[in-house]
Amino acid sequence: MPSRNSSLARGLEPFISGLWIFFVLASLLVAAVWAFGIGEGSLERSISNTDLRVTLAWLLTHMDLAWITLAAANVYLALTRSVGLDTARRWGLITLGGVVAMAWLSAVTGFPLGPIRYGTPLGLKLGPVPLGLALLWFTIILSARETVLRFFPRVPQGGLAAGVGLVALLTDLNLESVAAKWRGFWFWRGGGPTEPPVFDAPLTSHFAWGILAILVTFFLRESNVVSTAQKRLWQPTATLAIFEGILLLTNVTHRLSH
Repeated sequence: MPSRNSSLARGLEPFISGLWIFFVLASLLVAAVWAFGIGEGSLERSISNTDLRVTLAWLLTHMDLAWITLAAANVYLALTRSVGLDTARRWGLITLGGVVAMAWLSAVTGFPLGPIRYGTPLGLKLGPVPLGLALLWFTIILSARETVLRFFPRVPQGGLAAGVGLVALLTDLNLESVAAKWRGFWFWRGGGPTEPPVFDAPLTSHFAWGILAILVTFFLRESNVVSTAQKRLWQPTATLAIFEGILLLTNVTHRLSH
């Protein structure tokens, strides 16, 4: 008799396939908008129809959060197929909880991410922490874990955690300028109430995300040791590659244009 998890995986196949196509299409749009700085000003200069311009401006406003949500959904659904629904749910709660806790602590105390403040593009907030931030790092950490295991299927837990932490640190180096300077995801308070906001991440921020990824990964253990050595699904690795590619493209195009 087929297991509950295998039956669930087969049932989710059509939905996962469709969701992946939506994510790829959204990624193409995000890549164009981020890399070439398309915004409301561009729409006003190029589109004369008011209703169309308003509609496109609304789409641009919500595009980033929708794209991040699609990425997180694809990674989560891939996990349900590879490790089972119960484990995927537990891992999701652990990862989201760790991200929200560190971001909340930083917003309140200024440590370890600095005196950070979050903008509106990442959606509704849980206290000072937007939903989009939690989904963003959920995607990065869990897709990094699956990627490391895809290339090094028999790596021990300590090596796995170190690999995920390194990927998270490098991703944050790729992310910060795009997120703060060009997308308005977050910024840092200046030294005083009259000083302008800061858009360059403190050095501690990069290491903090790497360390968090290491700590979280130590808690993401599979109940079956044999399953850890099995070949991982490709969607999380592809999601991470798309993320990194768009961030790199955006960094290069903006630096060349300035």
